[in-house]
Amino acid sequence: MDTPNDDAILASIRTYREALQQTRDLFISSGRQIVDHDAWMLDGGETDFVSQMDDLHSGFIMKVFAVGASSQAANLIEQRQLGRVLLTHLWGKPIMGAQLREAVEWLLDEAENFEWHDLIQPFIVLPPLRDRWGEVMALAIRMANIVAKADGLIGTADAARLRQLQADLDQAAAQTEAHFAGDSRTEREVVRKVGEDSQRLRKNPEPPLRQASPAPTASAQAGPTTTEPAAEPEPQLSPEERLQKSLAKLNELIGLENIKEQVSTLTNFLKMEARRVAEGLPTTEPSLHMSFVGNPGTGKTTVARIIADIFGALGVLDKGQLAETDRSGLVAEYAGQTGPKTNAKIDEALDGVLFIDEAYTLIDASGQDQYGREAIQTLLKRMEDQRDRLVVILAGYPNEMNTMIRSNPGLSSRVGTTMEFIDYTPGELSRIFGLMCGKAKYELPSETRRRVLHGLTFLYATRDRHFGNGRTARNAFERTVRRLANRLAGIQEITRGLLVTIAPEDIEIPDLSDEQLDALGKLPMNVEVQCDHCQAKQPIADTCLATEVVCTACSKTFEPGWGEPVSETAKAAEAETQAPKS
Repeated sequence: MDTPNDDAILASIRTYREALQQTRDLFISSGRQIVDHDAWMLDGGETDFVSQMDDLHSGFIMKVFAVGASSQAANLIEQRQLGRVLLTHLWGKPIMGAQLREAVEWLLDEAENFEWHDLIQPFIVLPPLRDRWGEVMALAIRMANIVAKADGLIGTADAARLRQLQADLDQAAAQTEAHFAGDSRTEREVVRKVGEDSQRLRKNPEPPLRQASPAPTASAQAGPTTTEPAAEPEPQLSPEERLQKSLAKLNELIGLENIKEQVSTLTNFLKMEARRVAEGLPTTEPSLHMSFVGNPGTGKTTVARIIADIFGALGVLDKGQLAETDRSGLVAEYAGQTGPKTNAKIDEALDGVLFIDEAYTLIDASGQDQYGREAIQTLLKRMEDQRDRLVVILAGYPNEMNTMIRSNPGLSSRVGTTMEFIDYTPGELSRIFGLMCGKAKYELPSETRRRVLHGLTFLYATRDRHFGNGRTARNAFERTVRRLANRLAGIQEITRGLLVTIAPEDIEIPDLSDEQLDALGKLPMNVEVQCDHCQAKQPIADTCLATEVVCTACSKTFEPGWGEPVSETAKAAEAETQAPKS
């Protein structure tokens, strides 16, 4: 097999460099998310968490390179060239000539010292970052593919390494999740661990070749990219700017129109009350504690985080951070420990919002759960005594939450607002899938979109109350990326187009086999789409998704990405298929 030509090598280098920067941006923005919105996790001492996440990204991309590279990478010119790109990304100075082989050997040796669970821990354990795990995994698979295929040759060992990468990431994620399950100190412990790993990465021995070059700066020794401008802290926003940014985040969410209206109304009310205070007028003091009812994956946590930001911007709460927990974070195993444990979690949330998922599990129907009752009583007292510093959001299934609140006078008198999160529609689920693909720089042809939409439409039509909603879309994305990686493992020359295009055969929808998806795809379906120019809606055949369509209202062309199924016969046929679960 011929080695790749110069154009192919240059294309690989460009794509690899882009993936490296995307990875750095992802890690840095994740660190900034914690610093700006979840500072309670930092325990007051980790002010450089953003730079620590930058260090973590350095170890991550080194580990991925080592997995994708041949054991002879230092001797293979194509993989050495990618090694040069990586080292330039890390050190801000290209390594040339004979030193390059030595540097790549050092890179491979150092990567052996890194463990996956240390490098991915924040994305598995820290609640605000969990939704980004799919992006992390997608970037790892993309970079490993580029490195493995750099020489234009593909053998069984290369394919095995790529498959092993997926298995190792899955195993590390599962072990990390199991290790921290039920630990009330989880978030702060992980943040401290990131700091420890960052220090270890900064203490990596320097290869001799770097002594012959101008001494790198301290930041370059630490591993952050210096080819791009150093990450600057975001400018301090005024309260009004912070409010508008939070409301913009809310409006950008897919679906949830009733929730957006409720939050907007609440925001307007609180702004009016603040103006009345300024004018010396009497005001009401409504309870801001809330109940979020809805099935899993309907965006409850995301909206809670935005509401916390809004309350912080309005001055209702001094900080506006969100602390997440469930029964395991409040209830202890032994008598006398639940009160202190519940109080400790509430202390983390002070001047912000405490979000309690599956809150109904704190009260059992028999009334015999003394530990749950103790947690509720502790919570109720703090909700009343510190109502100016604490907002509590109780979340869970609609029926259970309604029963819980009605059965407890203390809760019913304190929970002033109930927000109902309805299930996402097939079109909305498809848009969530597409949004994840877009963040990871994947492109979706028309037939790929049809396969996604038909599969999610079937799952929606046959759903029960345990339907995963957004989590189903996220699982579909993660499974699809793995399948794409397996398909690429057998292709010798990897182009940018192959790396970023998800083909129909790559799509994997939870609980549906390929045969079922094939059968569903044969059914006709019309979808309602909205014109980008005049916002008019019209039905089109689903085969027209991601193609140019002429608007029947304004006659301008637009390219609909997704649509909402409107063909009742198609939806009924899919529901009646009663395809057995695979």
